[in-house]
Order: sequence, then structure tokens, then C-alpha cells
Amino acid sequence: MKPPNPQEADFFRLRAEWLRFKNHVFDANTELPTLAAVMDDVRRLMEERGSLGVVYFDLAAEPGVEAARGWQAYDELLRAFARALLSLKGERGPLSPRDIVAVTSVRSDKFLVFMRAGDPGGVDSGSMDARARRLCEKLAEAIPRFLESARKAPVPFHEGHAVMFRDPMLRAERSMHRALDEAMFMSLTQRTREDDRRLQGLDEIIGEEEVVTLYQPILDLRTLDVLGHEVFSRGPAGGPFEDAERLFALAERTGRLLDLERLCRNRALVSAPRHLRPGTKLFLNTSAPALADPTVSGDAFVRQVEEQGLDHRDVVLEITERVAIEEREAYRGMLRKLKADGFGIAIDDMGSGYSSLKALVEVEPDYLKFDISLVRDIDRSLIKRSLLETLVDLSSKIGAKVIAEGIEMEPELATLREMGVPLGQGRYLGPPVLVGASETAVS
Repeated sequence: MKPPNPQEADFFRLRAEWLRFKNHVFDANTELPTLAAVMDDVRRLMEERGSLGVVYFDLAAEPGVEAARGWQAYDELLRAFARALLSLKGERGPLSPRDIVAVTSVRSDKFLVFMRAGDPGGVDSGSMDARARRLCEKLAEAIPRFLESARKAPVPFHEGHAVMFRDPMLRAERSMHRALDEAMFMSLTQRTREDDRRLQGLDEIIGEEEVVTLYQPILDLRTLDVLGHEVFSRGPAGGPFEDAERLFALAERTGRLLDLERLCRNRALVSAPRHLRPGTKLFLNTSAPALADPTVSGDAFVRQVEEQGLDHRDVVLEITERVAIEEREAYRGMLRKLKADGFGIAIDDMGSGYSSLKALVEVEPDYLKFDISLVRDIDRSLIKRSLLETLVDLSSKIGAKVIAEGIEMEPELATLREMGVPLGQGRYLGPPVLVGASETAVS
């Protein structure tokens, strides 16, 4: 065997060290440097100008966002946020070409902007308030341009800002961290105030039963006949809870999820006989805590379904892939009882980042819903088609049917049909329709 070349060994050792170093100073997802990587640049700017503004953005300020969307969709959101920030750098934008954009650390969802003054006088608190406000406004306008069509809902984030001053008695790094602490505290204070307002609004929605119910058809992709409808619930139009993810995330965080789900489930079941043809299936989204709720897992749910004249076989409970994988042991008995009572089980968001096929088989689902992020542009992605082929093959072996979610374009539909995917839903086939807005659209 040929002995290793010392020069080659040194090269690979140095390359490995460089890659380890790079992984600490560069975030591959957002393609932004970390705070550690920009420290020297920030110090030089502060010494040059005497002061700098720092703006802190926290996308994790809405707990449950990543769990609700899946890590792949959340990574996409972070990339869009980073690109929107960078797009604002320019002579006429809120950020100058020399302003510094970074993330706090690798894989972080917290962003930093270091803003230099336009003149040698530096930045003061008054001007920083105005500049941060304008930056937030322009950022909110820019973000949708970098999101896929299915993710046009507002992106929630919290902001805080502060001014860093050059002080010969302080190390530049300490001055920087003090300013960051101040900006982060401002962001936290903003979040607390918003949470108080939102909590009051959530209690009003539950107390006054102001949820909005929408139906979206699920079609047989061969004949385009309607198999059933998935029911969506959100807050009143124009309010802060028109975004359903925000509504349910706050309800879960504040211990109101079961109350909200009971209200939404009741609205869906009561309205179903008026809006669905006989034999059409009703798909109800169900959280993990709701599976332990007697109004779902007990006889009360059976009575409620029967009171509306619905056949057990026409009611399908959707649980997320994460619940099916991580919490299946706790809820297996409840799911089996629901199936024994004749109800269907669907696993939602398949492929969103949690998949374990062995675990999914144990749940014995009737439907597997392929996640929207993997349906998007499937006509142009060999990897996505391969994943879906695996799922279609699995479903045929366990007696389940695949539903492709989020079909937005004709080429996506054509590809899914060619692959033999039996069922689908999405805006191309039929958008969610407000209950009562169009009787024919949901029948």
C-alpha cells in the first residue's frame, strides 16, 4: 500500500479545520455570516463613525411556528427573510451598502443589522427609532417577493433596536453586547405587549364563537369527482388571527387549544350536513391534546356525529406526521378506538421533516397526505417524484390512499396523475371556500 503523501495529508487536515471553522462563522441556510464573523467589521465601523445602530429581529417570537410548518418550510422562511433584508441595501433603500447583516449564530432564527450613520455625527436614539421603523415597514413589504406562492401569509417577527457608542473605557465587544441586550429587551417587551392584546382577542373569539369555517375539496385526480372536504378554521377577516397558524399557536401556548378546537370542531360538524353531499367525507384537523379530549375520543364525539346525521365512515380525523411518529405510543389506543368506531385516520404533512415509515405503518392510517412543500414544482424535481413514488408504493401495501396537498399549477397536476396519485387538493383544483359564501362551490 502506498504511504500517504505528507503534503496531501496536510492539505486535507487544513481543509477539515477550515470547514469546521466555516461552520461556526457562516450559516449555510441563510447564506449570512454569524455575529462572531462580523465582530471586527462592526468594531471598525463604530470606530469610524463614533456610533452605530443595531436592529434585532426575532422570528422565533411566535412559538410553534416551526412545529406547525415543519423544519423545511421554516428554513425556507428564514432564507426569504435573509434575502429580503439584503435586498434593502442600496443607495435609496433603508440600508446602505456598508451596513452589516448577520445571524446571531449558525442555524439561528434571530437576525442582526448594524446600521451606520449617513454623516460623521453618528446615530442617536431619536433618529434610530425612525430608521428602525422604516426598515420594518420596508422589510414587511419585501418578504412576500421571496416566498413561494403558497406562503404569502404575513411573516410574524419582533424587532428591537439600540445605539452602540464608542467608549474608550469599554472594549468594543462589551459595548456591542450591551447594545444587543438592550435591543433584545425591547423586542421581548414588544412581544409581551402584543401577547396581552392577542390573548384578549383570542378570549373574545372563543367566548363569542367568532371562528370562520372554510371548506376545501379533496378530489379524485382521475375523474375530478369530489371525495370530501377538509375543514379549515381561522379568526375574523382583517384581524390578527386571520392567519390560522398564529391563532392556534397562541391557543396552544396559553392553554386554550382544547377550547378553540372544540369550537371549531362543533362548527364543522354542525355545518357539514348543509354543505356536503351525502357520502362526501369530512376531514377534521386534530391536535395531539385533542386526541385525549373525551369530546373526541369518547362517546360524546360519536353522539355529536350521529346527531348531525353523519356516517362514521364519512368523518376523517387528520393528525400531523409529527404526532404520528413521536407520540404514537401515547395515542395509539385512542386512534384504534376511533378506527373501531368506524372513523377514518389521515396523517397530514407527510414529508415535512419527521418521517419514519415504520412508525406510520403502526398507526394504520386510511390516508397519507403528501406535504405541500414536496408537491410544489414536483414536475421539475426528480427527488420529489422519487419521494412520492415511495409513498404511493407504501400506501398500496398498507391499504391507504395518498392525497397530494397544495396543487397550485397544471404541470403539478399532470405529473401527479401520471404517477398514479389517486387524490389531491389545492387552489388549482378548488380554493378554501367560506361556509355560506357559495353553496355550489362546496357541494
